[in-house]
Amino acid sequence: MRNFFCKCDGEPTLYIKNNKYMLLIVVLYVDDLIFMGCNDAIVENFKEEMKKEFEMTDLGLLRFFLRIEVQQLEHGIFISQSKYVENILKRFKMESCKPTPTLVSMGIKLRKEDCTKSVNPTLYKSIVGSLMYLMATRLDIMYAMSLISRFMENPKATHLQATKRIMRYIQGTVEYGIMYKRTKEFKLIGYTDNDWVGISDDWKSTSRYVFHLGSGSISWASKK
Repeated sequence: MRNFFCKCDGEPTLYIKNNKYMLLIVVLYVDDLIFMGCNDAIVENFKEEMKKEFEMTDLGLLRFFLRIEVQQLEHGIFISQSKYVENILKRFKMESCKPTPTLVSMGIKLRKEDCTKSVNPTLYKSIVGSLMYLMATRLDIMYAMSLISRFMENPKATHLQATKRIMRYIQGTVEYGIMYKRTKEFKLIGYTDNDWVGISDDWKSTSRYVFHLGSGSISWASKK
């Protein structure tokens, strides 16, 4: 069966079997598989073929994968990381913090050369790293994350304060995620923006983009 699959050039874990009779998409991660087909018969046939070759367990309809929660609804698919958010807040003792409606304080200018005291870099990196994985379903925190991730080498108290503000924001937006609605129009639309020399340390710009296919985002980034 694998002879008929094409490996995606841009994503080495993605395999596609496509002809005029069928479409089957398979994603492989270590010893886990996610797959979908254009009809139930194709999906069932793939499962039977895989069980002949490997010892496998069918977990049914996808609900949870790599800390991403999946809700398959009649009108679309919703992905989120609400449980992961709760774990982050609990891990860093922010589960009882007061939520804030914004990610970044108005007019804030974070700098590498900061006069406030240094903070534990291991703790800072751990918080930033945990929040970075949340961007898999939370595009709204991307710009703020691009700001705080610049100070991993020598974080200061103001940088940690900005990082904790992000956690206060996600405390009030635990259920946020991405909704992919059922649609017949699969138009690829892209948006881009630039803050034009907004970085105080080296006067570089921060650019960001997001691409939508159909009703939901499929690719996004914010970078210096």
